[in-house]
Amino acid sequence: MKKVKTILFAMLLFTGNLFAQDYGTGIGLRLGGLSSGISVKGFVNSTSALEGIASFGRHSFIATELYEKHFAIPGATGLNMYVGAGGHIGFFGYRGSYFYKKKNEYYYVYDEGRTAVVPGVDLIIGLEYKIKDVPLAIGVDIKPFIDFFDGSGFYFDGALNIRYVF
Repeated sequence: MKKVKTILFAMLLFTGNLFAQDYGTGIGLRLGGLSSGISVKGFVNSTSALEGIASFGRHSFIATELYEKHFAIPGATGLNMYVGAGGHIGFFGYRGSYFYKKKNEYYYVYDEGRTAVVPGVDLIIGLEYKIKDVPLAIGVDIKPFIDFFDGSGFYFDGALNIRYVF
């Protein structure tokens, strides 16, 4: 049964390759739990896109770049599934006092102010729908990522995307 599901999934992915692109460029918002901000997606060919995300948080900024492969879903005009990978670099400002846990011990820190630079790698999987006759695309995605800072941290981030497309 697992082989049948794998074959069906592969067929689904490859049947829509020629018709995955419904627009050239999209600019909008990514409304997520950990990385909300401005998103720009541009197709480099009919099935491949580059997406840049500029996320802003409390004393932080994260720049993410993703390469995505889009697949049309047969029988669902305007609906695409996409998968991709990329990386990010974040800048986090630390000021004041805070607690943190490391190796089952709690620490209290007072910091006069510094900025930490945090690189990482990202994956993404999502669905996007281009609204017919309207220059809008909406989508949902899950973007797991790993931060490389003082050890490594693994996180899941889900989001709703709304883009003006042209």
